[in-house]
Amino acid sequence: MFPVLPVANVANVQSRIGNWNWQHFHIGNILTLATFIVGLIFAPCARAENAYTNHAGNVVSGVVVALDARTTTISNEVEVAALPLSIFPTNEQRRIAADFVLRQGGAGGIDILRVPAEVKRAVHGAEKAMARSRKRAEKGLCSKEKSDAFCAESEAALGSYLDRQVESGAITPAERTALGH
Repeated sequence: MFPVLPVANVANVQSRIGNWNWQHFHIGNILTLATFIVGLIFAPCARAENAYTNHAGNVVSGVVVALDARTTTISNEVEVAALPLSIFPTNEQRRIAADFVLRQGGAGGIDILRVPAEVKRAVHGAEKAMARSRKRAEKGLCSKEKSDAFCAESEAALGSYLDRQVESGAITPAERTALGH
């Protein structure tokens, strides 16, 4: 058991600040403090990796660096492994796809994600309607303000729809984030 550090006399703190009694400062306390400081210094350097469980219960951890319709490439500090997606359950395949899209900054998101077809249709439809409105404003067929208002309203409606899809379990929160609307 570690000895208890002495409590300073709060009324006379000025006179006791420089008078530590080092006999009461146990080596365990020093090591704990040193470990804490080292953790603070190196914690930002730590890299969190995702872990994906296959049908057999084995875990693959790392960052998804490539993905196509049939395979995924997962990299960690030890190795890079190209794996068939079929070894993962559907929910893990969806997480892999969402993690890949998020890592890519949303590039090609809707096509890579494994979300239900009706969600893909809703996102594509909203994006096409907003692009059409912007094009109409460019050509002078409507005002820019009217187009911006339409796009803002469409974006809000799509966001609300996607939030409801997350609540119902149709898409995951990671897929919602990857869709970006």
